[in-house]
Amino acid sequence: MKFLLTFFISAIALSTCENKSSEKNAETILFVNSSKVECTGVGKMQCLQTQESETLKPNDWKNFYGNIEGFEYEPGYIYKLSVKKEKLDPATVPADASTLKYSLVKVIEKNRDEKMRLHDIWALKAINGEAIDRDNFQKQPVLEIHLNEMKIFGNDGCNTMFGAIQELDDQNINFGAMVGTKMACPNMALSSEYTAALGKAKTYKLDGLQLFFYDAEGNEVLKFQKVD
Repeated sequence: MKFLLTFFISAIALSTCENKSSEKNAETILFVNSSKVECTGVGKMQCLQTQESETLKPNDWKNFYGNIEGFEYEPGYIYKLSVKKEKLDPATVPADASTLKYSLVKVIEKNRDEKMRLHDIWALKAINGEAIDRDNFQKQPVLEIHLNEMKIFGNDGCNTMFGAIQELDDQNINFGAMVGTKMACPNMALSSEYTAALGKAKTYKLDGLQLFFYDAEGNEVLKFQKVD
């Protein structure tokens, strides 16, 4: 009887140790986004964006402040990785470092992120389906899209402007409020129409060297040409 009790306790202890070991060295799926973003750790730095999930959610990225051992990152691609996640002893980890260690098991998928083509300078060609006349503006209206920072810059044909990209996936886009300079130009109505159209943009399409924005009803609100 004593032998059976000892065996039973030993089996429980062994099972508990195996479970703890499994928890410390769990294998999981990690998605890695196509571009790094500016983040703040001990100072300003560039962070990967990741999702620990079985399925990819387009707008659920979180900053990743550590490294993935054995993983060679190339911007412009979305990765699906199998990684080993190991929980380190806090006593052995510096105060400003993560207690989780990630190591690459294998690259499951590496897919080119087509939306990275947005990252460029675009010249305005049409507003609400009507071609613009460059001579009606003080200068050529352009839109600079910076996906690494999720920001836009440019001008409305008169004033310099900038803002943030609040939502972006393979089809949808949403800009935040625009801010900029307050100069007066001869034809401010067109500049106002342009910025209003940007505010209505909900989806986009890339067609060769052209970029189109559409409103919630699917109407074309802006057309751009890539600047060489």
